[in-house]
Amino acid sequence: MKDLRNKKVAGTVILHLEDGSKKFLIRTTEDRFTLAFTDFSDEQTGLANILHLLKEEVTLDIKNIRLVELTNGQAQDANVPLFVFETQENQQQAELPNQYYWAEAQTFREIIQDMDIEGMPFF
Repeated sequence: MKDLRNKKVAGTVILHLEDGSKKFLIRTTEDRFTLAFTDFSDEQTGLANILHLLKEEVTLDIKNIRLVELTNGQAQDANVPLFVFETQENQQQAELPNQYYWAEAQTFREIIQDMDIEGMPFF
């Protein structure tokens, strides 16, 4: 069995704004933008891990998000599952906790350029 102690799970949420534009959930750590990451717990699936983060730390209403993509990326020489969800602006609260932001698509693209993403769709 693989050692899961240092494995990470990543995710983002595409926020569809009422004006038709999109924003992406990102996190700031140490003065740089990243995806939302959490440790992989061997007591839960990767999906359960990222949903727990989105619900408890980011405080999103996870009943109103939908999984649209699951892919794999490389971060710090490790495979990282990347879960991409979507939601509507009117289904989420406007304010996010410290460290989390709704960013423009260009910022999201810059973040994922550092990861070797398999089959990442264009947004």
